[in-house]
Amino acid sequence: MKNTIIILCILLNIILPQPSFADSEIYRVAGDRQFPPYEYVDSDGVYKGFNIDILKAISFVTGMEFEFLPMRWEDVYNSIDRGQADIIQGMKESEERKNKFLFSDSVLMNSQSIFVLDNNMDIKNRRDLDNKVVALLKEDIIYKEISEINNVKIIQYDSLEEALQDLLNGKVDALIGNTLTVNYLCKEKNSIERIKIVDDALNEQRYSIAVDKKNKVLLEKINEGLYEIQKNGMYDSLYRKWFGIPIKNTKAQYERLWKITIGICGGLMILVIVKQSINNKLKRIIEVKTEEHKVLVNELRRYDKLQFMDKIISSIAHEIRNPMTSIKIYTSQIKDKIDNKEFLIAASEDIPAEIDRIDELIKEFMEYTSPRKPIIENLNLYEELINSIKFVKLQIKNIKLNIDIDKNYYIKFDVSQFKQLVLNILLNSKDAIREVESPTIEISAIETDRKIILCFKDNGYGMNEDDIQHIFDPFYTTKGFGNGVGMFVAKQIVDENGGSITAESDGEQMGMCISLKIKKGDLNEEQIVNN
Repeated sequence: MKNTIIILCILLNIILPQPSFADSEIYRVAGDRQFPPYEYVDSDGVYKGFNIDILKAISFVTGMEFEFLPMRWEDVYNSIDRGQADIIQGMKESEERKNKFLFSDSVLMNSQSIFVLDNNMDIKNRRDLDNKVVALLKEDIIYKEISEINNVKIIQYDSLEEALQDLLNGKVDALIGNTLTVNYLCKEKNSIERIKIVDDALNEQRYSIAVDKKNKVLLEKINEGLYEIQKNGMYDSLYRKWFGIPIKNTKAQYERLWKITIGICGGLMILVIVKQSINNKLKRIIEVKTEEHKVLVNELRRYDKLQFMDKIISSIAHEIRNPMTSIKIYTSQIKDKIDNKEFLIAASEDIPAEIDRIDELIKEFMEYTSPRKPIIENLNLYEELINSIKFVKLQIKNIKLNIDIDKNYYIKFDVSQFKQLVLNILLNSKDAIREVESPTIEISAIETDRKIILCFKDNGYGMNEDDIQHIFDPFYTTKGFGNGVGMFVAKQIVDENGGSITAESDGEQMGMCISLKIKKGDLNEEQIVNN
């Protein structure tokens, strides 16, 4: 009982507002409004791209906070001088620019390439552009070099997307442009197989994050974050997300084929000698990478819990207040009713019961917040769902909650992870229906083929197909707030507990259903008797 009272005091102390002396500087980040896939504002008005995700990842590992400011490129370039921004999130390095900015470690190598249709056998390098029609962006740095080729005809375009479309339609013979941007546009148009790259890369330059020439401290923080996300694998994941499979390079293919042939011949000679050594080394690498992935997922999960802790604490405080009020009423009347036997009997029965109620709430709170290894056990689905909802009771008090679940359903799941899963989904739905006139969340469950399918559905405005494909990616969000971690963590939790999770939006995009396929638990004799 003493431990319960001590924990209660600590919890109530946490709930009360405390003074904060932390330095919470937010760094302003300028970026181009229309430079996909690096950075761009999409048709829904969401600012997204590779550069933005990289800075969100840096924010996660360093604790730095960023405010993104999309604008025209000419305004981006001068934004630091004008005091509008502290950081430019992506820029090619040059000697001239080094006189004005400090550049971070390289984010990637930027280059231009010559793109032709896959069935074009006439153009194999830049010399073959003689008497050909070539598409370039207006004011492209390579214009002067290409214009010196004999009889070449150059057509300049306002955007690479227009130039690529003319190449696909056969209106130009070749396109010269940013390698990764054209690669992304081909992926979006499902045209990767129709295009190929010829000859070596052009104008290869380092592409980095830029800060003011005097701001060495800020640059060091950014470099620390870059190093960390490259080490833990987040950088590779984001690179694959935005740039996908590269367009084939015919010259690189020939060179690779020749190297592979030589390598195979040499490899066959030493394969028997080093086979065991290689296998052991690969095994160690896989073990290290697996452990790094586990650590990253656990950090994201802990980060997600901290984001929701203030909401959880306010709900717990609300739940504790009722039994505390009851105890206070009894204790305040004891001195006046010390001779009232019926009153004392009632107090002796009710006060311990209310204290037990507080004790149970605190135990559940500690179970949710305390890190530990997952323990899979049989849980009553309905009871654990109701217990989880208590944590966010205040946050969803204005939302109609319809629950249609058989009280005899049991699932195999870790109880703490189940609470975190339910919290993430409910708070995600709450944000989705914040502007709906009559917000409603429906929770239902059905049994099929030794599985329990638990479905959460709200009457929000849904998501389009592209957003649904990325809903479980880290840092992906279509909201103007939030960190884009919650649904990623939800998927990790379901996977670890042997289930699967999918998201879907109906044809009119007026709601999203998240269905969880959860392993059904076997009832033991004690559970059968209790039910």
